[in-house]
Amino acid sequence: MYWYLYKSGITKFPYRIYLEEQPGQYLVLLVQAKWPGPGKKIFCISEGIVSQKDIPDVEPVEKCPIILAKRWGKKLNIILDRKTKRRCWFIFLEKEYKTTPGQYYEQIFWITQSSMKIKGPGAYIPQGGKKERMEIIIDKREHYPYKFTNCHLTRENLKVGDYALIKNESPIAVAERKTLDQFLHEIRNFEVLKLSLQELQQYPFKAMIFDSPYSEFINPKTNLFYSPSYTADILAELFVTFPDIQFVFFKNRKLANEWLYRWFKRIWVHS
Repeated sequence: MYWYLYKSGITKFPYRIYLEEQPGQYLVLLVQAKWPGPGKKIFCISEGIVSQKDIPDVEPVEKCPIILAKRWGKKLNIILDRKTKRRCWFIFLEKEYKTTPGQYYEQIFWITQSSMKIKGPGAYIPQGGKKERMEIIIDKREHYPYKFTNCHLTRENLKVGDYALIKNESPIAVAERKTLDQFLHEIRNFEVLKLSLQELQQYPFKAMIFDSPYSEFINPKTNLFYSPSYTADILAELFVTFPDIQFVFFKNRKLANEWLYRWFKRIWVHS
């Protein structure tokens, strides 16, 4: 995919960017400079989406391959394949007209890595639209389930996992919870455990949460059934076999509960 920069002939917005966000589909932006200077952000105007045939048949001011073009909430992340001026972000904001409530207009800002470093704005975390309560299903077989405040909770028999985040009546994130004792017991039927993780892979987001720190799995004082090296190899085998599943270890149940709540919350916002 490519990034093209052309002169626009417009005084206030002298340049036009053709940004290939999807193969053959270009986001067109009128911009006020070739690249935002240190500590600055550039206001942009969107001219919509065009195809390859709409790219001007003249020599561009710049042409560069795109390594990454990915949206995350209101932000479009861009990484260009060159040594300098590589990383930037486009922030898409929706503003309500002061004189006509209920009607909105778009604001787009172009920000670069150098601008971020100078201003140090902290983390950009999308907050989502209207505040809806998360829908979470807790498996009926969970005897002492995690707690989730201000969420819509139901108890059902899940096909796989112990906690499921529901959007549009379908699971979008599923988490399997394991205590140290549970996991050590399931090592005896390792192929069955792997089969359940394969089923977990069908969901967009998936995680296996351990209520105990990694150190307890390889400590002979807390793991009385298997040698530390054997257990470590078993865990490593799972990490490599299922790289798209998040395996997370926690010091205690409370921290595991907090992590799962925050994980579900961010998925809910971005979905």
